[in-house]
Amino acid sequence: MKYSFLEGIPSPLSALTYGTPWTATRESTRAEAFKSYDRAWDAGFRTFDTAHSYGFGEDTLGVWLASRKHRQEAVILDKGCNPGQKGSNDIFCGKTVREQAEESLRRLRTDHLDLYILHRDDPSIPVDGIVDELNRLKEEGKILRFGGSNWTLDRVCQANDYAEKHGMDGFTAVSPAYSLAEYIRDPWGGSVSLSGEQREAYRKWLQAKQIPVFCYSSLGRGYLSGKFHTDSGRPIEECIGKGSIMEYDAPQNRERLRRAEILAAEKNATVSQVCLAWLLRQPMSLFPIVAPSSREHILDNVGALDLELTEEEALWLCGCDKKDGKNTDPTA
Repeated sequence: MKYSFLEGIPSPLSALTYGTPWTATRESTRAEAFKSYDRAWDAGFRTFDTAHSYGFGEDTLGVWLASRKHRQEAVILDKGCNPGQKGSNDIFCGKTVREQAEESLRRLRTDHLDLYILHRDDPSIPVDGIVDELNRLKEEGKILRFGGSNWTLDRVCQANDYAEKHGMDGFTAVSPAYSLAEYIRDPWGGSVSLSGEQREAYRKWLQAKQIPVFCYSSLGRGYLSGKFHTDSGRPIEECIGKGSIMEYDAPQNRERLRRAEILAAEKNATVSQVCLAWLLRQPMSLFPIVAPSSREHILDNVGALDLELTEEEALWLCGCDKKDGKNTDPTA
């Protein structure tokens, strides 16, 4: 594993962030979640992603950190305030931010959250009260840095402009979706991705500001995990979940997956390693979130840190360049 520091956070962050496994959200499978966390820790993961809306998942992570005495070394990325997603009744206001942050602190059995990320946004409401409350929580030492997950560039800039005007801290981290596969559909509501030409300005802004990006769905919610192989003959529905298919299954993404399969074979690597290596060579400060549970898959993901792609290979994966003298544009 590789590590780096962010200003204001005392412990080093692992290059890959460990996402809460589904087993953490149920009491009946908490023991399995503990095993997954132990394997991740042994593999070098030190940054852990969870959210208020995960409910029991926060409590599971908190109990595990306390029982293993890992809290001092661990970096917690917690998310709160989730208006707009299907099934959520959250109201976008400072009161929600404070109540959920303080409840998350209790669940996680800690006195501070290293990174507090607002899960979703409500663009119809001014950011002023939200930024005010986040700064109060930071002044109280309850959060160290904050930012937004499914927030557009325009709204992040509104938050930061307001903060600067009033001499406060603004957003210093984001956590949108981002992977080699472009986000095609949003079945959940209020989701934001960095993928595609339409998000190029957002990516360039993040690169220029060097704001850390904790990207979720870094393997396309399993679409790029290698579970579905483009030439296996097996229907995609038998290989990955419905959510992954709704969000990512499209001709351009099948073509990118096919190319990742070819490159993986050439490099004696796995599809997931190629796709994570593609992410890690992007010119942003990226910390991809992954959620493998078995020791094999955890070590496979960590192995991506040692896989290097050339610029030509990275472009070829996107269908933007030529390889071996052939036109590789899938739309040509």
